[in-house]
Amino acid sequence: MYADTLTTRLPVRMKRIYIVAFLMLLCTTADAQIMAKLKEIGMENIRCVQTPETTTVAFENNVYRGTYTGIGKAVTACLDGIPGGNLQMVVLENRIPRLYIDMPDSLVHAYKKGDIGLAQVYQRMRISVDTDNAMKVLEKSEKPENTSAWKVDVVIYPDLFLENNTFDELYTYAINLNPAVEMALWKGAKATAQVILPIATNLTGEMKRVRPGIITISQDVRLKHNLFGRLTVGNFTDNRIGAQLAIKYRTDNGRAEVGAQMGVTGFSAVTADEGWYIGTKMRVNASVTASYYEPHTNLQFDLSANRYVFGDYGIRGDCTRHFGEYAIGLFGIYTSGEINGGFHFAIPLPGKKWNRKGFFRVKPADYFAWTYSMVAHGKYIDEQMGKSYYTRPDENRSGGFYQPDYIRYFLIKEAKKAQSKSIK
Repeated sequence: MYADTLTTRLPVRMKRIYIVAFLMLLCTTADAQIMAKLKEIGMENIRCVQTPETTTVAFENNVYRGTYTGIGKAVTACLDGIPGGNLQMVVLENRIPRLYIDMPDSLVHAYKKGDIGLAQVYQRMRISVDTDNAMKVLEKSEKPENTSAWKVDVVIYPDLFLENNTFDELYTYAINLNPAVEMALWKGAKATAQVILPIATNLTGEMKRVRPGIITISQDVRLKHNLFGRLTVGNFTDNRIGAQLAIKYRTDNGRAEVGAQMGVTGFSAVTADEGWYIGTKMRVNASVTASYYEPHTNLQFDLSANRYVFGDYGIRGDCTRHFGEYAIGLFGIYTSGEINGGFHFAIPLPGKKWNRKGFFRVKPADYFAWTYSMVAHGKYIDEQMGKSYYTRPDENRSGGFYQPDYIRYFLIKEAKKAQSKSIK
């Protein structure tokens, strides 16, 4: 009897072993296929963990200009490579998690059957800032493939200075080209070394000299519960050198954000007598910020309370409208009894895609960003009120804009545009 029982159970056990082995083989094959698809479109820092129920992927876009364009390419690649099941995606920036995308099995299945198109996928998929759970899953993965570490970019930034602050000339101006060597180091760390090359100006002194631009090392961190931090040390814009610490918190839907930053900087300039002169007097600046994104109108509202570089206290408000990769906005400042205002914009420069072949790449900046202030004379200028600085050459309101509603809206818009073109 015992022998009979053993012979009847053995095939059942063997079937189970075969099924498990088949599922593991299927997962391994699909895992490799997804990694290959993401590599094919140039994504970096790719990680993948796959089970029979769920595929979890992380990737970083350093090829396509704009956040939603790169995300759209990655979503399509993963949908083409996955055999089925749930799909989770984590969007990275310098290996720091920024966004979480979740597509249930029913959505993936409907797309692969052809019942729905990409626009419907973008509309129904979940996008959130909360990446904690997905990153726990990805801890089980191997080392990231196609890493961005130690790869060098030479990025050419155009620079324009325009101000009406003299009586003998309508405007003072300066046109520069500012090439920067940028390199990702370890996780969250980045090195930047920029030089300013004058092209044309009607100013004198430092504005006519070749001089250092932004030369920094920065370290980004992400803590649990959507808390981000950044420490930057080096030479900044507006003749400041020192250190800045920034921290911010974002809600899961990414619409609201609060933060604070503090900087300790000294004076930095290239002079005719001393060369690169660095002052010893240090100044403290600080700010508390709040931001809200209104998804129906694609308007971003920013409010900050500031202690500016030269000791004046004030508030600043910005309203920015996002038109795809274009961002145009107005701002106003009230500081120590003085009022200023103006406009700013960020516009994409030619070249939607710049492949990285090997560890070295030369490319233009993704965006040209510019700010114009109305007040250029009087007490506001004489006492250097409202002064601040940038710590990165690519700081603008379009680049690196990981806002879930913004990304979903323009993904859907681009998908519908592509669909209408294919029909024609």
